[in-house]
Amino acid sequence: MIHIKDLTKIYRVPKQNKKKSLRNFLFPVYEDKIAVDNISFDVEEAEIIGFVGTNGAGKTTTIKMLSGILTPTSGKIIVNGYIPYKNRNELSKNIAVIMGQKSVMFYDIPVIESFKFYKDVYSISINDYKKRMELFLDKLELSNILNIPVRKLSLGQKMRCEIAVSLLHNPKILFLDEPTIGLDIIAKHKILDFFTYLNKEFNTTIFLTTHDIADIDKICKRIIIIDKGIIRYDGAIKELKDRDQYKIIEIMHEKDYNLEKILDGFKKEILVSEEYKTTIKVVKQDVGNVVNNLINNPKIVDFNINALSLESVLQEIYLNDQGELL
Repeated sequence: MIHIKDLTKIYRVPKQNKKKSLRNFLFPVYEDKIAVDNISFDVEEAEIIGFVGTNGAGKTTTIKMLSGILTPTSGKIIVNGYIPYKNRNELSKNIAVIMGQKSVMFYDIPVIESFKFYKDVYSISINDYKKRMELFLDKLELSNILNIPVRKLSLGQKMRCEIAVSLLHNPKILFLDEPTIGLDIIAKHKILDFFTYLNKEFNTTIFLTTHDIADIDKICKRIIIIDKGIIRYDGAIKELKDRDQYKIIEIMHEKDYNLEKILDGFKKEILVSEEYKTTIKVVKQDVGNVVNNLINNPKIVDFNINALSLESVLQEIYLNDQGELL
């Protein structure tokens, strides 16, 4: 479905020069900035991939190359049998790109007019148009807002309409760039549930990039981590979590307990400290002995052992000075 081999994108940008002069203005010196650095991966049909990284890591540049918006500097890229930058028209009939901060609808006219416009753009038959509209009205709850101008919609309503319009031509591959940005938790869950439905019912391949790691954890099984244009990890989310060397222990206790005395000799980090509850992070190999100490102490009411959240695992990776997975 998607094949990338040794993909690189280099931007030529003016070199920053603190000394301002007419010469520097008229004859700027340029330098190369590597946005994506020799990355390779494959995506199978009906996969849901989480593509994550910090700002400037190369996420959006990669999506723009996958969708044909940008031409790579070097490397091989094939999406659904097409070379994106050479076959943009053919590819556009098989993909959809949804960016949370950009709109494809007409701002001052009712939502339904945008649907009608894209129906004609993609030459969608009347029967297919009706079927897809029925699906969107049901799953995305659009019935009451189709005749409202786009500018009067709430952010959540607008995003649901953007998704529906972008999916009108029933694309095989869906590229999502921050699709839930700014949405409240209810609107966010509705949209993520709809993406999962599309994947199960229509085998839609989904390539999701977002800063909201909870979105990735909710609908993806595989994650690709990119940092400074280089892929740092490509594999199952579960395996990534299992690599982490820490566990989280939530301890419910009496008010006058002494944590330092109970866990004397163990390396730990206190994450939350409340009157009757303390949350700590401990090294995996110490968990068994820590549990024994908790069980044998009368001041401890109960405790729970959890893995670090995906967000915490990623934070550990980004903060690692040597640039290696922990």
